[in-house]
Amino acid sequence: MLSGGTGECRGKQGGVPVSEDEYVSDFEFDGNWREFAAIAFTNLLLTVATLGIYRFWATTRTRRYLWSRTLFMGDRLEWTGTGQELFRSGLMALVVVLLPLSVANWAVRLMIAHGYPIVGQILSLALLIMFYILVGTAIFRGLRYRLSRTCWRGIRGGSYHQGLAYGFGYAWKNAAGLLPLGVMFPWAMVSLWNQRWNAVSFGPWSFVARGRVRGLKLPYVWCYVAPLVGIAVVVLMVRSGTILTLFGFEPKTPLQWVLIRLPALFAFIFVFALITLGYYASFFRQMVRSTSLGDMNFSFNAGAVEWMELYLVDMLLIVFTVGLGSLFISYRHWTFYVRYLQTEGRISVDAVTQSATPSAHQGEGLLDAFNMGAL
Repeated sequence: MLSGGTGECRGKQGGVPVSEDEYVSDFEFDGNWREFAAIAFTNLLLTVATLGIYRFWATTRTRRYLWSRTLFMGDRLEWTGTGQELFRSGLMALVVVLLPLSVANWAVRLMIAHGYPIVGQILSLALLIMFYILVGTAIFRGLRYRLSRTCWRGIRGGSYHQGLAYGFGYAWKNAAGLLPLGVMFPWAMVSLWNQRWNAVSFGPWSFVARGRVRGLKLPYVWCYVAPLVGIAVVVLMVRSGTILTLFGFEPKTPLQWVLIRLPALFAFIFVFALITLGYYASFFRQMVRSTSLGDMNFSFNAGAVEWMELYLVDMLLIVFTVGLGSLFISYRHWTFYVRYLQTEGRISVDAVTQSATPSAHQGEGLLDAFNMGAL
């Protein structure tokens, strides 16, 4: 199996030298899908042949290629993580987290079945809270791990935090965001973004996130109102006895009723997805713009149409290739982010020093266990 890197930056990567006073350039990607296809299909064959075990090393190969084909200020990124790290942390998450949660869930069901519903419901609520805390912790530790294994000019990122504080914040802020009736959800998203990025760094600089809810209220109102309006329209049509017809004929069979309603259903899903992506595009664009690293500011210029195109092509690629197209999802999403991510400001290259944060010793096993791993 692929052994991977050492987990430490090996030094400055090849590229075009940049002077200290030169303005920061945008990210660039010089790979292509044909090169990536050879890696993707090899990963698939080896994963199948090893009954899924190779997937950890496959993730490492994928990241190593994508990182190595990405340039910033003329120098390439480097991925130094290993498949062994991911495999070891995956086993740890299975033994320490998933198995105990499964046993606890079985105990809750047993208590309810044997006439202790109140105790069972209390334990069930405690398990739900614990689950959210673990998910939040996994998200933060996954980000910390990726930063600690991402190198540029021989330096890496990291964090002094272990992620538990973010886990508690993830649990209670999401709960607060859903009450009352989800109107506080944008605040929860913004607050968690700030908490997450304010706790990490790259090289000698700490990320600074100053995201605000202002500017997200109107897009979220559209997301909030659209399904309610759609449901209200359907209810009014049913109560008023309105009958939709297809080419002037009233439906007489269940199949005809379904065929008549499918276009309307697809239209509603498309419009609602576009509205939702409009909100997410506004959120992501505003959060990226509010985040800085040293004297360097970021921006992300993709709108709802670009996000819709990304996910629509993903879906078509998977459907028309009978699932094989999913091998290229990570490639498409990475190039999407690189294409629209831009930087502004200056950076003193001579002031770049190695990060003093401790290097993470484990991979993303907990994040992967919850099926939330990135790339």
